[in-house]
Amino acid sequence: MTLPVPPTSPAVSIRRQRVVVAGLHFIALLLLGLHLYVRTLPPTPLPIPEAEHAESAWWGLWPVTYVPTWTVTLATLLIISWIMGWWIAEWRTQAKLTPSKNRTGLHYATRWGVTLLLLFAFYAFPIVHTRWGDAYLLSKAIGWPDPALRLTHSWQAPLDVFLHSQVWLHFHSSMAWEDATPVYQLLSPLAGLLYLVATLGLAREQWVASAWLTFGLLASLGILQLFFGYVENYSFAAAGVLLYLWLGLRTLAGKTPLWITASVLALTHALHPSTLVLAPSLLYCGWHSLRTIQVIGRNNRRQRTVLLIILSIGLPMLLVGLGVVGLMESGGHGIRMLISTDRPGGGDARPFVPLWAITTRWEHYTMFSWLHLRDFLQQQLLVAPVVLPSLLVVLIATLAEWRAKQKTEVTEGYNSIIHFLLLASFCYLLFTWVWNPDYGGQRDWDLFSLAAIPTALLLVATLTKRFADQRYLQAGTIPLLMLQWLHLAAWIYQNTRPWQWPS
Repeated sequence: MTLPVPPTSPAVSIRRQRVVVAGLHFIALLLLGLHLYVRTLPPTPLPIPEAEHAESAWWGLWPVTYVPTWTVTLATLLIISWIMGWWIAEWRTQAKLTPSKNRTGLHYATRWGVTLLLLFAFYAFPIVHTRWGDAYLLSKAIGWPDPALRLTHSWQAPLDVFLHSQVWLHFHSSMAWEDATPVYQLLSPLAGLLYLVATLGLAREQWVASAWLTFGLLASLGILQLFFGYVENYSFAAAGVLLYLWLGLRTLAGKTPLWITASVLALTHALHPSTLVLAPSLLYCGWHSLRTIQVIGRNNRRQRTVLLIILSIGLPMLLVGLGVVGLMESGGHGIRMLISTDRPGGGDARPFVPLWAITTRWEHYTMFSWLHLRDFLQQQLLVAPVVLPSLLVVLIATLAEWRAKQKTEVTEGYNSIIHFLLLASFCYLLFTWVWNPDYGGQRDWDLFSLAAIPTALLLVATLTKRFADQRYLQAGTIPLLMLQWLHLAAWIYQNTRPWQWPS
């Protein structure tokens, strides 16, 4: 399946592409300005995320304050120079649409080189504290001295907690591990390897018109912090989400059986139940498969096809679900615990952000308050600063085309890709909006971070539609990638700095 090139005249296409490039450059400069502004704020007085100080207001961009000034200065000069240089060259040459040079071999080698560097970095620069989420509790509970009180099973992340607890049980004596932190430093980079393998696979797919953009965007998300020895339950879930989306796109293209895609998503659900929000996108894959076969098939095959699709989706879910229940029951942490002490919703058993009033200490704001919106935006800035703003530019460009009654022809296959990724993105973003973060948005950033994966892929797919020439795609997105790589480096560096819990 290949994505079509918009069949517009060269003059109109160049003008429209330049407008989108200008919009993306504006986003890059705006985000760069916000990063520079945050560096002017006074330092935080205490390492308490809930305190009312500069960090609580701008925690999504706060990592940049940890980076040396010369690094930020150099990055700023590079981004601004790139943008200015490109526009000067563009207006001097008055470029026309010409085929871009094929540098597939160079890009392929670069992707593998970056992958190897990241794998090395996962082990070389681990996070040195347990500040975020349940990291402190997990590290201590899994390695608790009393076996009767030791954490081995949890409905919050059944397979993930069980895997880490078993590795600790087998090796803690010989390795002298006092808590479970070394286990996460060992396993989370392996989850990162799975994530990067899926990224490389996605970059090679035919529907991706820009392999370098796909790889660059996915490999610069703040999600990568989860693979730097991060002590929490989301590392393997992140890899599972990306692997599922890759296989889902292959299923839409008729390259991967539906049951394989469903099996990967079922295992991802078992790693962390929050990924259940992707279930509607799997149903869309089933509907698309049924619709495709109904168009090309005969009537007497339709009933068998419907049954086959139901089994392809339902059977993996049922088998994995029964396996998880059996695992939890055998560990003395079965259904009774799920509906009592280990129920969804955290300390107050209230899973959703309250609509009108805060009633417990685990609730921090109401649904339609500014504080809630601020945390939502800061979380997006921390994990994927360029993704949602760039999607907004694409949306504005699309609405402008509709208003001008300009049509861009696309294939049915392209529409199915957009619908699949749009549904996955919407469901995950809705989850980040309605689910209550018990520790506050900053400490629970990891719970919501996985939403950046489908939205990043959606951006890749929609940007491809906006550009008929790879030169304009590169011109618009390279400054964004430079900024996001700087942001990721600052985020990783921040978490290699010592931090102590206040006494």
